[in-house]
Amino acid sequence: MTSLNWGETLWDQWDRIQEHTEHGLEFTKKCQDFVRDRIKLEQDYAKNLRRLKKTYKLKNAEDDSGNFSTVKAYSVFLDQLESIARNHEILAEGLQDKVAERLKAVHKETTNNRKNLCNTASQLQQEYKEWQVSLDRHQQKYEKAAKEAETATQAFARVNEDMNATKAQVEKSRAQMNHRHDLMEKSKGDYIIAVETTNTNQHEYYHQRWPGLINQMQRCEEHRIDEIREVLQEQCSIHQSIIPHIQECIETISENCNNINPAEDSELLMEERSNQPYPPDHQFIEYGTAKPEPATFGAHNNSTRKTKRDKKKKVNKETFDNLPPEKRKKAFKEKIKEIEGKIAIQLKARTGIEEILELYSQKPELGSPGAIEESRQQLDEITRELDKLQEELYKYQCYLAALTDKPPPEKHHIGSHLQADTVSITSSMSHASHVSNSHVFDIPHRAQSVGCLEISSPYFDSYRITDLVNYNQVQYAKP
Repeated sequence: MTSLNWGETLWDQWDRIQEHTEHGLEFTKKCQDFVRDRIKLEQDYAKNLRRLKKTYKLKNAEDDSGNFSTVKAYSVFLDQLESIARNHEILAEGLQDKVAERLKAVHKETTNNRKNLCNTASQLQQEYKEWQVSLDRHQQKYEKAAKEAETATQAFARVNEDMNATKAQVEKSRAQMNHRHDLMEKSKGDYIIAVETTNTNQHEYYHQRWPGLINQMQRCEEHRIDEIREVLQEQCSIHQSIIPHIQECIETISENCNNINPAEDSELLMEERSNQPYPPDHQFIEYGTAKPEPATFGAHNNSTRKTKRDKKKKVNKETFDNLPPEKRKKAFKEKIKEIEGKIAIQLKARTGIEEILELYSQKPELGSPGAIEESRQQLDEITRELDKLQEELYKYQCYLAALTDKPPPEKHHIGSHLQADTVSITSSMSHASHVSNSHVFDIPHRAQSVGCLEISSPYFDSYRITDLVNYNQVQYAKP
């Protein structure tokens, strides 16, 4: 950096300095407006992402089509849009708290400092003009006194040479001359003092006061530029902080897209085949003979097609009781895999929010109290969803264990903590009368209470798990 400064090099270009600093303030205002519009853009983008998810969310997610790999991947895609939208809201909040407010303060501070320095410069320039006016006045007074003294001297010389002049006239002219010379000497002394004073003030003005003021303007401008640099860097840091979370969402979407399997989707559609035989050949019918009854089997689209009302009335296939054992086992495994995938997604989401909360705890200035409370609420929702998924996972693990004659697995509870000691599964004993053609499997289980099975101790006696017509519940009964 050069050692020269504005006070030494631009002392005679005050108008240019004023114009330059004015453009700097305009640039700061433009940066301020840019950040304001970007914050609005980020907020609108997050809002539109949520609206997009809501508009294109599948309304038949619990229908049979929800089991297809393409539908699963698409649902995960929409779910990740929520996390992406939240990260853009965090970006907007960071820009508002860390950038917009700072730019506003910089613009206000620079404007005030520049205004004060310009007022000081105007005062100095006014003082400098007053010094010049005073010097000119003393010079004019001296010149006038000198002319009058010269005129008085010439008049005395004429009177003194005049032979007709009386002695009184000569003495009067001499006194007048001496008086004018005294006035001239006094004006000359005042003029000399004014010149010395003006030179002193002018030297101080051009070598101290005026360069110092210009250097203050330079420091004010450099401070504004340095603040702009830090603000731009802060924008990059805030944007960079959300990129890993957005990248994680994209990776989750990509992983689920890789799980799309056309062959499995086709096989899933074929599992509900009707097994109807093809229609028989047509027979020649002799004229006049009675026509046989028309065949009612083998017609196209009449075997498996159902209306929406039929789908609402169909039996819940939670336990896949309509499938043969091997396919039923496969269906249980696929369901378990699907639930584990959902748990993994929720765990990733929870990890992301926990990292955000940890960042808020380390740097409270990055988040507002509203944003922290909203993140905690999302964490609670994810915890409840994890508990629900874990219950569903354990239920299907028990189904699979019963089907393969194996003991149920150790139950782990995922919630606000990764492990929990107890979990209860409530089932109504009043539905025992509805058991019809049930499949009974002997499996070891845990301690039982009336109407509720409390899992909190090691294995105990053998119990039977019975599939009910209402598959939303699991019935435990003693042998």
